[in-house]
Amino acid sequence: MSRSLYWKITIPFVLLILVSLAILGFYTVSSVRSTQLEHLRSYLINEARLVADDVLPALVSPGNNAGPDAIAKTIGKEIDARVTIIARDGTVLGDSWEDPKTLENHATRPEVISAISSGVGESTRFSTTTNESMMYAAVTIDYQGGILGIARVALPLTTVENSVNSTIRTLGWA
Repeated sequence: MSRSLYWKITIPFVLLILVSLAILGFYTVSSVRSTQLEHLRSYLINEARLVADDVLPALVSPGNNAGPDAIAKTIGKEIDARVTIIARDGTVLGDSWEDPKTLENHATRPEVISAISSGVGESTRFSTTTNESMMYAAVTIDYQGGILGIARVALPLTTVENSVNSTIRTLGWA
């Protein structure tokens, strides 16, 4: 009879602990993912603003400065991210990972459309150029009340996914 009472108490407590851990795990993974994505989004927007400031002289007086492609390649190496300079009409003027002449027009990219309409745009999607999921942030390059172009910075989502997977492994061991 004491064993019967033992199992009547033990089984519900074990189930309660497992359900509690599952709920806590789901919440923790969701929280880690959203926090990591928000930090990445903020970082990319700040970097895009710096790129816009750096490339402005090259767009205003092209003959006196390094070209947009050289600037994109230099900054891209410095920040270890993909940097793209896009003209107002969507033509790619510079890209840190690719030859801009081989890239298609970017006027229809969601982050570019959003940047033109509100000054800042972001998008998370699969890149056919890099064959991986990327987060993009774009800001307008403004000069004398007009938009000269768009500065876009992107990073793969592998860092975020690695962080989430690490959290899942830790919770699994717990």
